[in-house]
Amino acid sequence: MKKIFYLYSAIILAFIITTYSCKKSTIGFLSPYVHYEQNPIYVPKGRTFLGSALNPDGSSMPFTATVVHYYNKANGQIVDSLFSKKFPVQIFTGYIDPTKDTTFQQIVSFLKTESLPAVTILPNSGQVSANAGALYLPAGEYQYDLKITNEAGTKIYPKIGDFILVDTTNFDAVPAIGSTSETRILVGNESKSSVGKLPLLTVTRVADTPNIITVVYKDKNGTPWNPQAGEVVSRPAAGLNPIPPYLQSLQEYTSSYYYTPTSSVFRFPLVPFPLNTLGNAFNIYQRIPAKYVNNDGLPAGAYTLNLRFPIRIYVPGSYLVVEQSVDATRVP
Repeated sequence: MKKIFYLYSAIILAFIITTYSCKKSTIGFLSPYVHYEQNPIYVPKGRTFLGSALNPDGSSMPFTATVVHYYNKANGQIVDSLFSKKFPVQIFTGYIDPTKDTTFQQIVSFLKTESLPAVTILPNSGQVSANAGALYLPAGEYQYDLKITNEAGTKIYPKIGDFILVDTTNFDAVPAIGSTSETRILVGNESKSSVGKLPLLTVTRVADTPNIITVVYKDKNGTPWNPQAGEVVSRPAAGLNPIPPYLQSLQEYTSSYYYTPTSSVFRFPLVPFPLNTLGNAFNIYQRIPAKYVNNDGLPAGAYTLNLRFPIRIYVPGSYLVVEQSVDATRVP
């Protein structure tokens, strides 16, 4: 009996070995349930944007994702040509050291302009990436197929992606990141002040290039103060020997600026601008010296006029910022 048992055992073992030796082992895994956690993805037009990555649902990594087609969701039409259009976009060519690369010229030396699609899907993650060129694409909802490949093979995922190009502001100002302010401060005693009426603020994107902010300060009659003649200056910070000595202004965010008889013009190399706050959020402070202003209801020549507005630019281009007092008059 033992001989028969060993004989059967040997036959079964040989069968198992033969069977498995003829089978190819499975390499890797590509899930049929790869998906985005966020769907649709909201993409602000004209702003630099990076969405969340695909959830690979346990698929073997790495993978490569390639767009098969883009679609207009409203009518189902293929719109590949829309997303193959290229636009001039600034990109970095190296690492900027914020402790050393502080001037406009130094930062610009790390930038170059390339023609790139406004919206792309990153191949190693499936993330939706958008740049300033998306400003020129029509708003709306779009879908796309992905062909995903890894060591296990390739699968097509029809209309797996869904994003909405949303019209948005090119900048943040009032009320998104703050408010305007007007403070009249007694000459010789910075601790004594009178709050004026809120100034009016308008911010307008006037051109695609160059990257500049032109700031105009006007009195209640619409007459601009003259920065070139020293009628607009930095506002001292409060306290004894404060550090820094002045409240933040655009002069501190860029070293490239000049004055005209009606405006201050600031060049900026990249967006967002300002990149980071120097304190007091993104408020910009300036002062009109007492000899250049009559403040309603206060003795002539006794009080400076101190104005504030918030600003942060997200889309490259030329901007005009006008802050107008409603209760002060320029003195030439």
